[in-house]
Amino acid sequence: MCTGGTSVGACDRLGPAIAVVRAAGLPVHVDAAWAGSAMICPEYRHLWAGVEGASSIVVNPHKWLGAQFDCAVQFLADPGPQIRTLGMKPAYLATEGAEVTDFNDWTVPLGRRFRALKLWFVLRAYGLEGLRTRIRNHVAWSEALATRLADHPAVEIVTAPRLSLFTFAHRDGDGATADLLARINADGRVYLTPTVHGGRQVIRVQVGSFDCTRDDVMAVAEVIDALA
Repeated sequence: MCTGGTSVGACDRLGPAIAVVRAAGLPVHVDAAWAGSAMICPEYRHLWAGVEGASSIVVNPHKWLGAQFDCAVQFLADPGPQIRTLGMKPAYLATEGAEVTDFNDWTVPLGRRFRALKLWFVLRAYGLEGLRTRIRNHVAWSEALATRLADHPAVEIVTAPRLSLFTFAHRDGDGATADLLARINADGRVYLTPTVHGGRQVIRVQVGSFDCTRDDVMAVAEVIDALA
């Protein structure tokens, strides 16, 4: 299941869906790689209603929380099955004394980089409220940009903002949309990406660069004004 799909930011209704899967006796994974970072803001947690029933969740703080690539956070309701699948205890890895958590049992590699340290530094440097402010700004600026583009005669909003992601298209069809995207990216002031939604070509806008400003975001409208 997904919270904040890459294409248009779609979110599954987790509570009802998880109930169906659990009734069938199956595990449930929630992919919240991008949008999961926004769950640090209480006002967005309705998107995660029912997530406590999931077997596992993945969030990538490098996508929207300022951590340097790569940094993925995995939550497991019960790590037992994963440890039994991936763990190994040869004699030279046996630990004497008190039981400890060996994270080498949780993944394929025996060793790994200290990715948690980079996330710790982000939290120490900006604080929870500082990170919340950035995410709230990104959502607000995305909504402001979508409102601005909704009034543009050459383009239409195809999917409304879901957190900080929305899509639009040229009113003259797929060819015009693809041409507009090519000219936007060739212009070089902003860079956008394509996707397909409902069988049509659309252009994605996702606000998430850590130190971007409102002016940076609204520059998308200025570029479209000049090119569309």
